[in-house]
Amino acid sequence: MKKVKVSTREVVVVAVMLVAVLFGVSDFFLASSSKVVGVGGGEDAARIDALIADVSKVLEDSKSCPVYAAIVTEAETDWGRDLSYADNTPVVSTSNLGPVEYTGYLEIGTRRIGIIDGVSYEAGDELEVGGYLVKRIRPSSVMIEEKGTGKSITVPLLEE
Repeated sequence: MKKVKVSTREVVVVAVMLVAVLFGVSDFFLASSSKVVGVGGGEDAARIDALIADVSKVLEDSKSCPVYAAIVTEAETDWGRDLSYADNTPVVSTSNLGPVEYTGYLEIGTRRIGIIDGVSYEAGDELEVGGYLVKRIRPSSVMIEEKGTGKSITVPLLEE
């Protein structure tokens, strides 16, 4: 059998790698079984409410920074709806055009085809309704232009 000469650098790299692998295995298998997952939602919510009340009181008492007080005041108000929710109305209706649904998109090479009200169109095509042209087709929306006025309507993709 031939002896292989291993440099010190290779030994150090392999040793560090083994330590990292052993730590990962122990953390994954051994430490995860000892962790306790508690539900405690009511207690956490009560602590958070108490913290918010304390911070509000300190900010009102100190009057040190009106910006912080304004931020806390806005955070306490009722927001009404989720601010991260995008309010997209997929069906667009105009007086002359009626309701329009952009339900599909297909790109073959350089050709972009949009499905509007169940009919396929390319950019520059006239809608079946008449008086409207498909100006631009994108994966997320289609832009329709009225012939006489040049008024544009953007219709978002209807995702089900």
